[in-house]
Amino acid sequence: EASDWVVVVDGYGADISVIRGHLVIRDGFASEGTLREIYFPRGRCEVERIIVRAPAGAVTFDAIDWCSRMGIAIAFVGSNSRLINCLVPDGPHDGPVKRAQAVSGITDDALRLARFVLARKFESQIHALGVEIPRLGLPSGRDAQLQTATREIENCLRDLPTDSTLDSLLMREGRAAQLYWSVLSGIPLLWPAWALRRVPHHWSTISPRISGGRARVRDARDPFNAIINYCYTLLEVETRIACAAYGLDPDFGILHVDDRLRESFVYDLLEPVRAVVDVLVIEFVRAKGLRPYMFHELRDGVVRLDPDLARSLAVSLMPKMREPIAMEAAIYVAELRRTTVPYRLPRFASRTAPHYRRGRIPPTRPGYCEYCKQPVPKKRLKFCGRHCYLRHSVEVRQPIKLAYVKLAELRANGLSPGHGGEAARKRGIKIAESNRHRAMELTPEERRARRTAQQRVRRMRQRLHTNGALES
Repeated sequence: EASDWVVVVDGYGADISVIRGHLVIRDGFASEGTLREIYFPRGRCEVERIIVRAPAGAVTFDAIDWCSRMGIAIAFVGSNSRLINCLVPDGPHDGPVKRAQAVSGITDDALRLARFVLARKFESQIHALGVEIPRLGLPSGRDAQLQTATREIENCLRDLPTDSTLDSLLMREGRAAQLYWSVLSGIPLLWPAWALRRVPHHWSTISPRISGGRARVRDARDPFNAIINYCYTLLEVETRIACAAYGLDPDFGILHVDDRLRESFVYDLLEPVRAVVDVLVIEFVRAKGLRPYMFHELRDGVVRLDPDLARSLAVSLMPKMREPIAMEAAIYVAELRRTTVPYRLPRFASRTAPHYRRGRIPPTRPGYCEYCKQPVPKKRLKFCGRHCYLRHSVEVRQPIKLAYVKLAELRANGLSPGHGGEAARKRGIKIAESNRHRAMELTPEERRARRTAQQRVRRMRQRLHTNGALES
């Protein structure tokens, strides 16, 4: 089965190659009779994601080049739902954004950005608990627990500005996650009656987010957490693609510290979208239902997904993750552009430099944006774009606040614009005209006829005055 947007490759001996200009995907299980061969022409290919879960196979160089030119990302996912690698087509390179990412980790902007990411995550959790989870229907008797958890997470969001260290921020994040999962834990899953007699008891409900027997989060011991782990991996793929699309560097993390074998910023950016994925998974489970053949329990109790379920999850849920993570990336870039980037290397020589000669015109120094402090593209410009101009007008100049201050000063001096000067003269003319109409007791039709006659006389007088001026 292939979606118009996502294709999942699974089975032994899978192969992705190019034949006569077509992308050819061969996969499936010979023992089950599910072998398939799909051809994708360049002009009619609507695929944008290829998820490879095959334990063995090959991807040719020309297939990688074909996908890169067509804007198709190829993600390799292991059986334990771990992302092995992701080949993302090259996107725009935004040097100022990446430099701001690198600098923000060693300046005061790091605390601001960390609070911003956690605030977005808390808001997403509050929305999930307050709107999405009640819409799906909670078991009776959980309303009080839901309200308590929502209120406590709102308190975490309110007290977030008081945290000034990474440890305090992570402790607050852990507290909010504990409250969030305390509501979801114990919700019954949709199993048939005959299946409940066969599966382990802890499979029948949503279990808390804890590590498996080998102290790794990927080793889920129940079906729901196995699905969540796989969907978080799909979200990681979309996050890497969003980073490439918006010019963000996936390595410069804020909350997730630097690691040689981890792209830290990817996990920072996907945090606010985890609650969205949780809701999507609950909706999927309640709509499709669960069956024992969808999962495989290993001898150590670790649960793995069946290939058919993994394909169905990717095809159904991955397109719904694209917009939320792209929006988070765009919002983070806008917040990142407020970072002040200090440049230690001077770009132009000073007037006291030895090579500067009197009488020689010094090189023109380009201006810098008054909002984001980045070099402007042309001389004599104050802002690098309309976005910075609008943000500067609202946040720095604050014209509405200045207008209120000026109005208060005028009123204190007895010069209120609404009660004197030109406003009083115009108001007096209107009042006098209204009084004349009231005294004459004219109907609306008579007033319109009188106004038309007055305008006719005024035009005649103006014409006579113009003719007299020309004769003289």
